[in-house]
Amino acid sequence: MTVEQTYLALLRSALWGTDMPAVGELQEALDLADRQKTRGLVYDALLRGGAALPPETAARMQELLYLNLNTHRLLNTAVARSVAALQAAEIPCVLLKGQGVARYYPNPQLRECGDVDLYIGPQRLEEAVRVVSPLADRVADKAKGLHWKLWIGKAEIELHDRSMSPCSHRQARLYRTLEEEGLRRGLVSQDFSDVSVDTPEDTFNAFYLFYHAWNHFTSGGIGFRQLCDWIQLLHARQDHIDRERLRAILDGMGLTGPWRLFGCIAVRDLGLPREEFPFYDDSRPRAYSRVLRLILSEGNFGLNRKSRVRKPKSYLGNKIYYFFRHGRRFFQILPIAPREAFNTFRAALSGAISNTIQDLSKR
Repeated sequence: MTVEQTYLALLRSALWGTDMPAVGELQEALDLADRQKTRGLVYDALLRGGAALPPETAARMQELLYLNLNTHRLLNTAVARSVAALQAAEIPCVLLKGQGVARYYPNPQLRECGDVDLYIGPQRLEEAVRVVSPLADRVADKAKGLHWKLWIGKAEIELHDRSMSPCSHRQARLYRTLEEEGLRRGLVSQDFSDVSVDTPEDTFNAFYLFYHAWNHFTSGGIGFRQLCDWIQLLHARQDHIDRERLRAILDGMGLTGPWRLFGCIAVRDLGLPREEFPFYDDSRPRAYSRVLRLILSEGNFGLNRKSRVRKPKSYLGNKIYYFFRHGRRFFQILPIAPREAFNTFRAALSGAISNTIQDLSKR
């Protein structure tokens, strides 16, 4: 097997308990797991499967798994403290992605941690910041009008006034309605240290996790951690997902095609049972192969993408660098999803022009 095939087989073993594959180029598979932010899953599969590992490699794996377990504890405690404070102030909030989705894994502690995202909404965001700030060791300025960042110990908390920023005006209008429904009604409660924490309604969450991953894929890149999150929700909550409503959402947002492309990876490469994936369609093998190749080569949020040009330090050079970077992404996505390629590039260009005008006005 290739390194990529070995890596994906290890992921399937971790997610579904399938037989562990024979491992050839071990270090390359471990490097790929690192780039995809799935080290906990792959390391555990190797250790449980009795792979012939060098003692120092096995020790490093055990150390990372222990550190990941501690990080989960820190983040879960931060979730409980933040939400309890917001509930005491009667400010509704919804836990997005991350720690809320980790609960759907066979072993939640194996999911590699990120930050904590709490949706507040625009009306009470500033108030929520004032409520949570006394718990924080550090508070950052609001980032580009999207969210506030706070740190409770080493746990990064983001308070959001919206859950997504669609690239097109049409999608934005539709999404605001979906957001209002999916983050206000039919919420799924989870327990964090005896604090009842709301997570999104299941049908909306199935779409949201996909849409968040797709948005990052078209603009910069994603890791397999995001796809693993998505399929674990689809698997665990399949009986609670309204397929008719989900189809209406996908058709309305014009994202049925991308949903099916990611679905091919979910079923073929990550082992989600075909009957558990709504609207499976493998009629675009070349597009599917291109998507898979990009995800494997680029790593989480595209951080492994190789560039022959270093980012310039000058202001103008930096703008030119990102213009060509977005242009390159446009031509990568164009054969896969033309509409999304144009929407993403237009949004990036519009944002760059707006930021440049603001910068110049301050001088």
